[in-house]
Amino acid sequence: MAISQRFLFAILLVFAFTLVLVVYLLPLGPVIKLAMVAVALLIDLLAFSTKLYMDFFIPMLKMKNRTAVIDADEPFRMAPTNNAIVVRRGSDIFASAFVTIPTYRSSSEMNQDEKVDFARLFSRALTLTKLPVKFGAQLYVINKDEYVNNIKTKLDEAEEKYQTATVSKTVSKAESERIRGEVTMWHNLFDNVSKIKSQALEAYAMTTAQGGTEEEAINLALQQADEIAAGISATFGVQSNIVEGRDLLKYIEPDYMIPLVTVTEQLGGGPTMAQ
Repeated sequence: MAISQRFLFAILLVFAFTLVLVVYLLPLGPVIKLAMVAVALLIDLLAFSTKLYMDFFIPMLKMKNRTAVIDADEPFRMAPTNNAIVVRRGSDIFASAFVTIPTYRSSSEMNQDEKVDFARLFSRALTLTKLPVKFGAQLYVINKDEYVNNIKTKLDEAEEKYQTATVSKTVSKAESERIRGEVTMWHNLFDNVSKIKSQALEAYAMTTAQGGTEEEAINLALQQADEIAAGISATFGVQSNIVEGRDLLKYIEPDYMIPLVTVTEQLGGGPTMAQ
């Protein structure tokens, strides 16, 4: 029988009311009463939460002590060459490589003819190889702490230079005004960059190959990736490369797309791209 949200809400509310009634009618100790009232409040909270989290409650009620295992095997591991990932499924070995697709303009910056030309180029990119290829793009917020700190340093230097110029008798009025304009420029840049969220767009192509051994699978995947990278470079007129090292995790690990700490720390370098 399907459990509706209203039915589950009513059951939880009745249970909470029963606990409060027991606390009121029975001569229980103060500690027990306090504990039962706390449980009743918690059940009330769960009752009102069913309106928003019904999809979570129903599977939980139907589990019946079963254990859910998403994947008992290791999902993937990095290839020794640091430019591919390897997955083993029984006796089958698969290797996947990623190729960057640099993008320097958005569709909002193109006129209608340029959009049509870009669509044609992308259609050509889809036919670069007869093998299955996954094309994707990820838009995510990046941390720009280092970029902002650099601007703040420049602003502090310009303000210090301006203060020195205002008290110095050797600095002309024109030079003082020029330094003042520099302070204003860095100040405006600091305010604008600090207020907005910076985003990065990562477009990529992923190719997978199967081999009898791990080395064979990796070599086949990299050969396919080289072919795709060369085709993308020729088609779009940009430099396309095979992704290497920890940058691979940007395409397969959510933690590298969501800056839980800072993207600069996770990628082990400076800022990637700011808009």
